[in-house]
Amino acid sequence: MTSVRKRVEMLERTQSVRGGAGSDEIVRRVLGRVSDADLDSLGSAAHAVAQGRELTPAECAAAEAYASAVARESAALRSPRGQKGQLR
Repeated sequence: MTSVRKRVEMLERTQSVRGGAGSDEIVRRVLGRVSDADLDSLGSAAHAVAQGRELTPAECAAAEAYASAVARESAALRSPRGQKGQLR
């Protein structure tokens, strides 16, 4: 079984390729809060997509939760409150 760190790195690389360098911070923040069980499901979902098979209900739920968390984090960083902590 792949280590948690390797799975996180794989997911980060996948998101970086899709979203560009600007999304790296968002991906790192979200993946830093993902449980090991959800990380397993996300890795399994990525593997399923690569194989061209349908996602299981657990994989689908994990992928939807991840996408939602990325959207929330992205919105938070774009909001004036989210950017306030980034000002010098």
